[in-house]
Amino acid sequence: MAITNHERIGKCLEQLTAGLQPFVERELKSNYQDEWFAETRKTLSATQVDFLGTADKPEWDIASLLATLWNQWNDVFKKVFWSH
Repeated sequence: MAITNHERIGKCLEQLTAGLQPFVERELKSNYQDEWFAETRKTLSATQVDFLGTADKPEWDIASLLATLWNQWNDVFKKVFWSH
């Protein structure tokens, strides 16, 4: 049976989540050290925070990863992408 567009998009979002998670966590930890999770929670909506898990076991979804990239752009990620 052929894969549907819905399934294709779902797989793409799963792969994007798997690829972004280590990068986002590494950069947040580099910038905020032990306070990285608390700083991340401050910039997410209440609903996203409810599903984020704990610092020891974060449960990222693509929405929270992309929101974190957006909300932390100036403080964390801009340095990585615009450092030249």
